[in-house]
Amino acid sequence: MPPSRRVLHPTSVTAVTAPPGQSDAHAGTVVQPVSTGLTTVRGGRNRLTLLDVAQALGVTRTTVSNAFNRPEKLSVALREEILARSQQLGYYGPDPTARALRRREIAAVGVVFHHDLSFALTDPTAQAFLGGVAAELDRRQLALHVIPKMGRRVIWAAAFQSTADGLIVHAEIGPSVVRELQTMSKPTVLVDAQVEGVPSVLTDDRQGAEMAMRHALQSRPDRVVILGFEVSARRRSQATAGSDPPRSGYVGDERMVGYLRAAEAAGFPADRLHWVEVDDHFPDAAGDRLLALLPRLPIDARVAVVAMTDRMALSALEVTARWGRPSPVAVVGFDDIPAAAVAGLTSVRQDSRTKGERAVRLLLDDAGATSAPVPTELIVRKT
Repeated sequence: MPPSRRVLHPTSVTAVTAPPGQSDAHAGTVVQPVSTGLTTVRGGRNRLTLLDVAQALGVTRTTVSNAFNRPEKLSVALREEILARSQQLGYYGPDPTARALRRREIAAVGVVFHHDLSFALTDPTAQAFLGGVAAELDRRQLALHVIPKMGRRVIWAAAFQSTADGLIVHAEIGPSVVRELQTMSKPTVLVDAQVEGVPSVLTDDRQGAEMAMRHALQSRPDRVVILGFEVSARRRSQATAGSDPPRSGYVGDERMVGYLRAAEAAGFPADRLHWVEVDDHFPDAAGDRLLALLPRLPIDARVAVVAMTDRMALSALEVTARWGRPSPVAVVGFDDIPAAAVAGLTSVRQDSRTKGERAVRLLLDDAGATSAPVPTELIVRKT
């Protein structure tokens, strides 16, 4: 008589152990509905353990482990049923960070970067971040893989299939890749983005932008020009309407919300805020974009400029020195790169090197931690 196939009941099963020498793939079962007593956890790798799932499904811990780690030991149908039922419970597999550390598997860490390789190796903020990552990896004698954007988008398939054993994702995370992050088999840490169930290193961009705008408004400008990344119309509409949008995976959105909240709190008229979008691949073009705005500004207006990066702010400083009207009453950048100090630029400092170091530590040392905040600080100089 051929062996019976194991079938998982929609609620649970009680398994009959296979006879000695018989593989799990050929074990028979007795199907008995039972109450799981578990609450499904949505959105990401969760608090359930492999043992919790085994008890809920009425199979052995080894059977569930084999479904995730040793598929050849189970029939295809049985493995698919276990994986499907596990995901219904909110379980997406054993915690990869803990597993890799137990087995000492991590020999290389990949950084998924939000710009192309030339930007990653020349931009001061990117250099500082990668320097922090490299310093931590050097100390541990681990290798670094950099996975940059290819053109305008991150090639996620390349990231997921990379030979790196763990990933630090320093890229904007949209809804389309949340599912992949939740189910991928590599230990992962996000930088400046949030996905439930995935640990992250965060700069409070809203708070930093609020500090920048408050400083600019202290100079009593008539108009404020905001040089920034492209932001979604929906997010800008939410923030302009006075609402407090939920945290986003996009740095530009977060800084925009901070600027608008500070302006609203100070009673600054929204129609005197001028948004100038700058391609984040070409921040040094911000000055030219500012010059294009001039015809819309009164010739005698007291103008303040806040910029989402120091490179944008420095570009603005360069053109305002020769734009044929009064100098801006304030110019405030973000990042506090070395060139900001040389130019006397007021800037919001975020310690990008520390951010890189903390990302590695969160990936390798702090299993179970959910976030590692990096504070911001307003550095006031001549502007």
